[in-house]
Amino acid sequence: MTFAWILTYAVVFVGGPCIVLWLMRPQASVAAVRRLGILTMAMVVLSIGATMLGAPGSLAAAMLWGAWVSSMALMGHVLRLMIGSPGARRWTAAMAAVGATIPWFGLLIARAVAG
Repeated sequence: MTFAWILTYAVVFVGGPCIVLWLMRPQASVAAVRRLGILTMAMVVLSIGATMLGAPGSLAAAMLWGAWVSSMALMGHVLRLMIGSPGARRWTAAMAAVGATIPWFGLLIARAVAG
């Protein structure tokens, strides 16, 4: 395994959940959901724009990963608002943090398929 794969693993499995937990620190509110929604959409649009302008693919991939991480925090906030119980704060944060690691499995499958 190369250094790039080890670094990617560390970023996805340590950085992703830490960012999600940081984004989920504020109290769940409609304003927090709006901010995270705007952040997620902006990162998706910027990644598409960067690709169209000829930026490196790694930049677009990093932006899409950031959009995925922010969307996990967004879903965590939405679940907190829907459930509304005080106990939901802990388990929604845990589930959102676990969800942030899902792109790693896509990378592994793509690598296996590519040979």
